[in-house]
This record gives sequence, structure tokens and C-alpha cells, in this order.
Amino acid sequence: MSLNEFVNLGMARYKNETALKTLGLRIKAYRIKAQLEILDLAVMTGFSYNAISDIENGSETSISYFIEVCFALGIHPKEMMDIEFEVKSKNSLTPDRMEKSRLTQRIRALIQSGYFKDPRSTSDVTKNLTEIYKLDFESKNVSVILARFATTNTLIATKKGIRNLYSAK
Repeated sequence: MSLNEFVNLGMARYKNETALKTLGLRIKAYRIKAQLEILDLAVMTGFSYNAISDIENGSETSISYFIEVCFALGIHPKEMMDIEFEVKSKNSLTPDRMEKSRLTQRIRALIQSGYFKDPRSTSDVTKNLTEIYKLDFESKNVSVILARFATTNTLIATKKGIRNLYSAK
């Protein structure tokens, strides 16, 4: 199985068929109201007849295709999307993932506050966060987040022995 086939299988598992069918029917209704054939939309967008037909039938499509079809129909995509949907995430965040996100935000706040004007170790940051937020979390999570900030050039990481020290850019 090729990578593209694998990705397509993965995407197929997660598509929202109800939303795609609803949008496809709306696009078809607008096309008919505008007295256009599928082939007309194909010419106007540069997409194949089958691509337009697939969109109208609720098949998976890219956001770029959807936008271009809306433009060809003379309608803003947000207007086309004005449909009642149940707005609910497919999955909830686990408490562990939620805490890691909060930890990232807390470290970002330390960066913005000037805390890293002096070089800080992971242990320094962990102690500081523990004192401020009265929480118990693993320093390895802090270490991963600090390393991520260093790779995005938000912090500078320097080695001191076996430890990394992080300072403001």
C-alpha cells in the first residue's frame, strides 16, 4: 500500500459524511438556481467534471476546491457554510494532554515575563512552576516544552555539562 493510499484510508475514516452531503446538496442547489451545468462549473473552476460531481455528491474534497466552487457560483464560502451543525469535537482531550497544553501556556507566560533573561535549567523552571501553580508534574514534560521553544527560536539552549540552560532570545 502506498503512502497516498494509506493517507486516503485514514482521511476516509474521519470524514463527516453528514456535513459533506449537506454542503454538496447546497452547492448543487446553487448551481441549479444559477442555471449552470456541472460542465459549466468545471470550465469556470478548471476542475474536472468528476471533481465537481464528487463535491455535489458529498465526497471528500479539499478546502481549496470548495472555495473555488463557491467563487464560481458567486457565493462567499462562509455563506455556503451557514448550516446548523452539532458543534462537537470527535474526541475529548485527555486530562494528561490538557495539562501539557496548560504547561506550555504557563512556560510561554514565563518567557513573556522576562523570567528567562537569566539562563534557567529545566529543574529551575519546574521548581518555579510548582511554586506558582502548586501542581505536581514531571520535569520531563517541562524539558520537552523548553526544547520545543528552543527549536522555534523563542529560547536559546546552551549546554552546561550535561544540562541544557535556556535563556531569552
